[in-house]
Amino acid sequence: MGEAIRQLGVSDARANMTDVIAEVRLLGKPVALTRRDKPQAMLISMDRWRQAVLDAEVRPFHDDVVRRLKVLLEDEEFADVLERKDPTLHEVLESDML
Repeated sequence: MGEAIRQLGVSDARANMTDVIAEVRLLGKPVALTRRDKPQAMLISMDRWRQAVLDAEVRPFHDDVVRRLKVLLEDEEFADVLERKDPTLHEVLESDML
């Protein structure tokens, strides 16, 4: 499993904001801002934010393609060809991995 996300109280973050931003930006590690030990917000690098936005934009298209391919798999002829040409893709689509 991945490394635990550092948690930092809002007051501590405010007092050390320059250092916290540098840590997030340079090390690429997110920091969870907490209030009374409950997460309130997450500081992430711009690269991570851009990736999250891209993922959110692409996800509906991905889901639609997977749905369409699964419908096509119901056609025996298509399923046979896909299994011969790309057995890994066939296996992934037949399973619940996506």
